[in-house]
Amino acid sequence: MITDLRKPSGSGDTRYAYLVGRVRALERGLLTQRTLENLLRSENLEQALRGVAEIPYWGDVFQNVPPRIYDIDKALVSHYWQTIQEINSHSPGDEIARFFIWPFDFSEMKLILKYRLAGKTLEETYPTTLNLVRVNRFLGGETREYLPDLWIKAINDSLEAYENYRVIQAVEMVLDRHYLEQVYLLAQEMESRVLKNWLLAFVLLAYFRAVFRARYQERKGELMRLLYFPQPLFPEEKFIEMLSAPAEKVAEEVDNFGFDFLLPEKGIFRDDPSYLAEIERNMDNYLLDFIRSYRWKAFGPEPVFGFLWAQSIDVKNLRLVLEGKYFGLESEKIKSKLRECYYE
Repeated sequence: MITDLRKPSGSGDTRYAYLVGRVRALERGLLTQRTLENLLRSENLEQALRGVAEIPYWGDVFQNVPPRIYDIDKALVSHYWQTIQEINSHSPGDEIARFFIWPFDFSEMKLILKYRLAGKTLEETYPTTLNLVRVNRFLGGETREYLPDLWIKAINDSLEAYENYRVIQAVEMVLDRHYLEQVYLLAQEMESRVLKNWLLAFVLLAYFRAVFRARYQERKGELMRLLYFPQPLFPEEKFIEMLSAPAEKVAEEVDNFGFDFLLPEKGIFRDDPSYLAEIERNMDNYLLDFIRSYRWKAFGPEPVFGFLWAQSIDVKNLRLVLEGKYFGLESEKIKSKLRECYYE
C-alpha cells in the first residue's frame, strides 16, 4: 500500500480557530460511554427516547418524537445534517464539510435514479445540496441544464452501466465509485497530513468492506468492477482476486495490508453477515481512534473533522439503541453492536 497511515502530528492552521471554539461547545452533545450505558438500561423505547431528550442539543430534536422508526431516523438525520451545515457555513469549514455532505448527495442521487428507472416519481426528498430541479431537468433530456461535471459524469456513467447490466445494483456501484474517487481526490488536496492519511484509510477500508459484503452476497466480479477506480491503495487485481479467494487467503491479505486487527479472530475470516458486522464495527472504531488523537488541538482542521465524524458515529449508536429498544432486543445484544465513543 503506497501511503503512510501512521498518525503524524497535526497542523497548526489558525484559520480554524473559530470553528474549533464552536466545536468545543457542540461537543457537550456528544455521547459518552456512560450515556450509552444509561440508554441501554431503559426498560422500553419510550424511556430511551426520554433519555435522549436529556442530552444537550439532542434534547431540542427529540422533544415529542413519536416512538416510530421513521420519525426517530428522521430526527437523527436532521440534527446531524444541521450540524454539518453549520460547519459548512463558516469558511474554511466548507473544505471539511464536503466529506460529510457527499454521503447525503450520493444517497439522494441513488434514489432519484432508482425511481426514474422504475418509472416512478420520488415523492419525498432527503437532506442534500443537490439542485433537484436541475437534476430532474437534466434527466428529462435538457442537456444544456447546468450541473457540476461530477454529477454529469456520475449520472451518465450510471445510466450506461444500467443499460449494460439491467440491474439497479450497477447504478449503486457506479455512484459509490464516484463517491470514493471524490474522497481520494480530497485526500490529495488536504494540507493536513493527518486528514490526508485518514481519508486514504477510509477509501481502503471501503474497498475491504465492499469485498467482504460481495462475498456473502455472491456478487459477480464483473459487476463489482464497476465500483473500482484506479489508485495505488488497493490494486484492481487484488480487489477482484479477493472476491472469490478462499477465506484463508482473504485473512492473509487483510494481514498483508496491516489491518489484521479488523478480524474478530486473529488470522480467521468468515463469510458470515454477523462476522462482517463485527469487522465493520472494528473499522469504525479504528477510524474514530485515528482522529480523536487530535481532538484537543487548539488550531487546525483535525478537531472539527473529528467532531463531525464522532457525531456520525453517535447517530449510528443512537439508531442501534433506539431500534433495538423498538424491536425488544436484549441490552447485551444491542451493546455488542455499538461503536466506541469519541469521549470515553
